[in-house]
Amino acid sequence: MKMTTYIIRRLLLLIPVVLGVTAFTFALTRANIAVWIRSMVPGHTSSSQLLKQEQKIIAIYHLHSPVYIQYFYYMKGLLLGDWGTTTSTDFLVANRPVFQVMQERLPNTIELAIASIILVVIMSIPLGVISAVRRDKLPDHASRLWAMISYSTPTFWLGLLVLFFVTPIVPITSITGSIGLQYYFTANGSFEPWVVHQGTTILSTRPTGFLLLDTLIYGDMPAFINGLEHIALPALTVALTSMGAIVRFLRSSMLDAMGQDYVRTARAKGLPQKRVINRHVKRNAYSATVTILGLLLASLMGGVVITEAIFFWPGIGYWLAEAAIVNDFASIMASVFVFAIIIVTANLIVDIVYAYLDPRVRLG
Repeated sequence: MKMTTYIIRRLLLLIPVVLGVTAFTFALTRANIAVWIRSMVPGHTSSSQLLKQEQKIIAIYHLHSPVYIQYFYYMKGLLLGDWGTTTSTDFLVANRPVFQVMQERLPNTIELAIASIILVVIMSIPLGVISAVRRDKLPDHASRLWAMISYSTPTFWLGLLVLFFVTPIVPITSITGSIGLQYYFTANGSFEPWVVHQGTTILSTRPTGFLLLDTLIYGDMPAFINGLEHIALPALTVALTSMGAIVRFLRSSMLDAMGQDYVRTARAKGLPQKRVINRHVKRNAYSATVTILGLLLASLMGGVVITEAIFFWPGIGYWLAEAAIVNDFASIMASVFVFAIIIVTANLIVDIVYAYLDPRVRLG
């Protein structure tokens, strides 16, 4: 099967998955429609205006129409970016477009996931290699023990320990950059974008929305360093609880590669052990590990809710946790939809990369 045909087939298989996710999020609102309607009514609405507001919501979302008509308008809203408005919480402003809030917070979650996966690679790859090369020796036993501890440690528990014992040493403060750029972190997780003051004009200076990338674009190294300080603790927490699976998988892949005929042939030719490991064993073991890292990145994108809530990191996870408390269905549905799209897209990319590295996959 050609690579193009394989990619087209994988893309077609994503359609029922995405439709299933949208149907699930749609069913969430209809499971208890009275609570959903009430959640969209402004909190300051008087009892005399309550019925009018509810009737207005029923008309807007076509709730008197059949379910399939409601689903049609729901899908239309998703495609056009009409995802509803937020409900007020202690940290969120009410009646803001959900799509706009998603645009602000998604880069922060992506940045945290990427920082976490970088730390996972830095810490897990050497441990996995050492564990395989020094099989059944002290480094191997130590690496396997650490991998088991990492794999079984709950993220929320480790996050709370880091929060209690490390955060007092690295306080969460607001910062001001060296060239007039400003970015604020507060104790409750709220944040404000950079601004540049030119006389009485205030210009927004967040071209990408990614904190660390924007600081580099504007050459604001104090802000970049401060951003690293803020992202370090949540990223380290996620990495420490995620690296165990990579260490174990890489060790197994390398041991499997070391038992193959081509490795025994290379050793029989008198090649040095280091060259055999680097040119033959690692190359084959890494191809499978890249697949697992891609899937791990996707899971981190959708699984940092607890971590963001603990460290007040202003991403989708923290927003989702707050939205769940106040029954903000619009925000919950949007978050579930975006997480699902991210995961299925990451799976597609991983499948394509793995099929490119191993053509046998395309023949299945």
